[in-house]
Amino acid sequence: MKKIFVSKSDSIAEVVEKVISEPETEVVLVVPKNTLLQDSVSNFHLLKRESDAAGKLVTVESVDEDILSLAKAARIEAIHPLFRKKKSSALSDIIPRAEDDEEETDFKKERSFRSATKDSIKKKEVIEEDPETEAEEEEPPEEDFMSSNSSKTTWTPRFSAKKIIFMGALVACIAATLFLFYRYRDVEINITFASRPFEYQGAFTASVNSSEGDSSLNIIPAEIFTQSKNYTELFPASGRSNVSEKAVGKLLVYNAYSSQKQILVVNTRFETPDGKIFRLQNEIVVPGAQIKDGKIVPSSIETSVIADKAGPAHNLGAIEKLTIPGFKSSEKFNGFYGSLVSSSGGFVGEKAVPTEKDMSDAKKKTEETLRQSLEKSLLLEKPQGFKIIDEATEIIITKILVNKSTNEKGEFSVFGEAEFRAIGFKEEDLKSLLVSKAENSSGLIFKAITLDYQNPIKNFTKKELKFNLDVKGVLTQDFDASEFTQSVLGLSIDEAQTKIKNLKGLSGAKISISPSWIKTLPTRASKVEVKVD
Repeated sequence: MKKIFVSKSDSIAEVVEKVISEPETEVVLVVPKNTLLQDSVSNFHLLKRESDAAGKLVTVESVDEDILSLAKAARIEAIHPLFRKKKSSALSDIIPRAEDDEEETDFKKERSFRSATKDSIKKKEVIEEDPETEAEEEEPPEEDFMSSNSSKTTWTPRFSAKKIIFMGALVACIAATLFLFYRYRDVEINITFASRPFEYQGAFTASVNSSEGDSSLNIIPAEIFTQSKNYTELFPASGRSNVSEKAVGKLLVYNAYSSQKQILVVNTRFETPDGKIFRLQNEIVVPGAQIKDGKIVPSSIETSVIADKAGPAHNLGAIEKLTIPGFKSSEKFNGFYGSLVSSSGGFVGEKAVPTEKDMSDAKKKTEETLRQSLEKSLLLEKPQGFKIIDEATEIIITKILVNKSTNEKGEFSVFGEAEFRAIGFKEEDLKSLLVSKAENSSGLIFKAITLDYQNPIKNFTKKELKFNLDVKGVLTQDFDASEFTQSVLGLSIDEAQTKIKNLKGLSGAKISISPSWIKTLPTRASKVEVKVD
C-alpha cells in the first residue's frame, strides 16, 4: 500500500493522474485541510470512477471532517489519522514480508486486524459526534428502509431534513459534473501543409466562344455583359423669339369593332366633341378586340398626338372620346375611337428658346451624365464571381434628342440613351488553368496569388479579350476543413493522429484536447476546431 500526499493547490486532474500512474494497486491519499478537492463532492466521484477504472483501491486519510464526509459520500473509504495511529500495523506503507510457509496465515491476520481497526474507528467516531450525528450514523441503508416500508402500513421518515438537502445537492453536483464533462470537451487540431512558390508569364485570351479552359492555348471562357440606360434632363434656354407652337398630348386608341387588328397611319385625325383636331405623330397598329361570352371587350394602345393648330386653345385636360373623321362613312366609326389623357405646349408669342450653344452644351452634359450613371451601375451591380478589367469595357451613346420647345419656366429638354458593354471572365477559371501548369499539380490550390494584367485588347466583334499576365503565387494542398472535421468525430486520439498523418502534402500537425485526460474526440462538430496554416 502506497501513500500519496496531496498538496492544497493540486487539482482533481492532477490527483487522478498521480493515482493512475502509481504502480501500487492500493493507495492512501493524504489530504490536508483547505485543499481544492473539497470545493465539490463531484471531485471525489470523479476520483472514485477513474481509480476503479484503473483497478486502484483508494483510501482517503485526512484530519478534515468535511473531506472525510465528501469521500464517504463518493463511497471512498475515509480514515482519520488519529484513530489510525493506534492501529499502525494495519495501514502501514511498508509491511514486512513473512516467510513463504507463513504468508497465508499472516495475510488472514492482517485482514482480520484491519476489520477490527475499522470497528474501532466507527466506535470512536460515534463517541465523539453529537447525538444527532449518532442517530444518522445508525440509520440502516436505503434498501433496508424500503424493505421495511413494504411490510408496514405506516412508517416514520428516518432521514433528517439536513441529509435530504445534502443528498439532493449531491445528485445535482453529479449531474452538473457529467454535463460539463461531456458538453465542454474542446479539441483544436492545427494542420500545416507544405507550400511552394509559383511564377508564370504569358499571353491569355478570354473568349465567349470557349466553353472551357484550354491550358495549351491559354484560353479561358468569357461572357459579355450589357446594360442600357436612358435619361432626360431640363436645361435653361438663353434665347428669346416669337414662336408658334402646337400642343402635344397622349392618346389611348381603342378597338371595339372586331378581333382583327387595325393599322392607323401618321397624321390620322382625331376630333374632340367641340371640333378640335389632333393628329397621330407615328403610325400605330391597334390590336384586335377580345370576344368573351359573345361580347366585345375593347383593346387599346397608347400613342402621342399633336394639335392641328398652334396656340393655347389645344392645351386640354382629359377627354373621354375622340372620333376618327376618316371612318365617318364606315361601320368602323363607332368601333374605333380615342381617349385624350392630356395635351400641353400650345403657344403663340415671344418666349425663351434654346440657342445652338445651349443645345450643344446640353448634349454634352447629357452624355456625361449617362456615362457616369452606367459606370456607377457597374460598380454596384458587378457580376458576382467575374473579373472585369477597366480596359475591357465601353459605353456607346445610342441616341440624343433635343426638344426645342420650352416650358413655362423657359426650359427645354434633352433625351439621351446609352449602352454599356463589358467582357468578363472568372478568375477561378484562370487560377485553375495556372495550377495545371505546375509540376505534380494534382490537389493543389493557390495559398496566395498576385495577378498583374497587362496590355488588354477588347474585341466585341470577335467577342474576346486578349491580355498579358504576370503571375506570382504560392501553391499548397487543397483541404476541406469541414469535411475533415466530420471524418474525425468520435475517433480515439490515436485514430485521429493516424488519419492526419495520411493527409497528402502534410508538413506538421498538433492536436490539443481539453480536459487533457480525454482519450476520444467529441461527437459534435462544434466542439472540434480545425485550423489550417
